[in-house]
Amino acid sequence: MKYSILSVILILSITLCSCSVVDETAGTVPESSKISETMTETEAETAALPDPAETLLESMSAEEKIGQVILARFPADPVSDMEQYHFGGYTLYAKDIEGQTPESLSEKFREISGKAAVPPFFAADEEGGEIVRVSKYPAFAETPLPSVQEMLSDGGDVETWANEMADILQNAGIDLNLAPVADVAESKGDYIYSRTCGLGYEETGEIIGRIVSVLNERNVVSCLKHFPGYGSNVDTHTGIAFDSRTSESFENGDFIPFVSGIEAGAPMIMVNHNIVAAYNETIPASLAPEVHSALRDLGFEGIIITDDLGMDAISLYSDDPYADAFLAGNDMLCVSDGAACYDSLSAAYQSGEISEERLDESVLRILTVKIGYGIAS
Repeated sequence: MKYSILSVILILSITLCSCSVVDETAGTVPESSKISETMTETEAETAALPDPAETLLESMSAEEKIGQVILARFPADPVSDMEQYHFGGYTLYAKDIEGQTPESLSEKFREISGKAAVPPFFAADEEGGEIVRVSKYPAFAETPLPSVQEMLSDGGDVETWANEMADILQNAGIDLNLAPVADVAESKGDYIYSRTCGLGYEETGEIIGRIVSVLNERNVVSCLKHFPGYGSNVDTHTGIAFDSRTSESFENGDFIPFVSGIEAGAPMIMVNHNIVAAYNETIPASLAPEVHSALRDLGFEGIIITDDLGMDAISLYSDDPYADAFLAGNDMLCVSDGAACYDSLSAAYQSGEISEERLDESVLRILTVKIGYGIAS
């Protein structure tokens, strides 16, 4: 009797399985099942392909990985520096572009990239208005790029303005724009006001999303700044700023434009140097793990970068902030002294303070963006 019951169960199982995959009217596998099977096979084949960023990461030395997380100020001899430090990119300021032409910059960039293990970012702050590193020179634009506020007050179109920004950058060979500014100022007298959209949180978010979308379409890497939101704080280029606002005020206000940018596909976000009491009341945001966790909690998976660590808000706080900044959760460090940053990170890596796993985590994000935007392959 025991064997009879098992036999019945086995027969019923076979019958049910057969009914689920065979078309009773045709005696063949249904087309829908074939399609599903085919899609599954295709997806499996795609998933089996090696990730180009991971493949590139595996080929890199520790020295090359350390250099990759540094966005250094453009030096007097960038080719020599690239050979020695393997920097992830260079930031160009107006003095680096003055007297150049699209052709001369292009040739200089090719020479630098030829010495790089991984092609670097060439970055600039081309916000429009008072912060224009490229378009202030007639060799690259007929007129300087107006600010967002100027463009809006003149009845301009955001997409047209963002495309003009992309034209200017690409004419100069700049592939990373340290913009747009996603901050919202509390009043017209605030330090950051003239660089913002001059609007509320929701309106700013809508414009930021449109700018990011255009730059993505044009294959220009954008960088939202300055998370978690600048507000009415003083200029951290010249001193320490303390932000006493609550976490709720950030979540219900300042975060909104950043979320819009993230949803539009922003690949990079810059963290400011304000001491934000809601997250850490003793150290600048760029060095505070709590601020970086808050940004990741918004769903951001791209590159987190510091504001320039040579600014007074940091130099007055620490004379060697580099390892702390990296371990706080930044993937790239924007610095004025690339050599000092490299030496500091290298020492921290050699001592075990920075683990290989932590280093690989950030380098993989950087390589993913570079490959995605056609900078590296």
